[in-house]
Amino acid sequence: MPRQNISSGYAFEDTYGYSRAVRVGNQVFLSGTTARPPELGGDAYVQAKAALEIIADALAKTGAGMRHVVRTVVYVMDMADTPHIARAHSEAFHQIRPASTLVQVSALAPASARVEIEVTAIICD
Repeated sequence: MPRQNISSGYAFEDTYGYSRAVRVGNQVFLSGTTARPPELGGDAYVQAKAALEIIADALAKTGAGMRHVVRTVVYVMDMADTPHIARAHSEAFHQIRPASTLVQVSALAPASARVEIEVTAIICD
């Protein structure tokens, strides 16, 4: 089964040695994704929306779409940001309803990130 690695051009991908997305067969795995400047300076809603846009772009490069997402894991710095992050998540996935986990963490990279999102997708159509 062939493997397809997708880069988003983010310099840390080369520094750390990872891919934004990896597709194997009908499964697509997206690395934890944060906003990038200038959205990285925004609030949790702005950052979550920006991360989800990066995710949608990476999925498209694998032939998948947001409708194929079956699981999200959302890492937050502050649970007080949950309503803002939930708003962005719901806008992206309201009809799709993937399984999801929300986890509070003590730090993210880059340090100004308030939210990081990873997804798993299965292309089933």
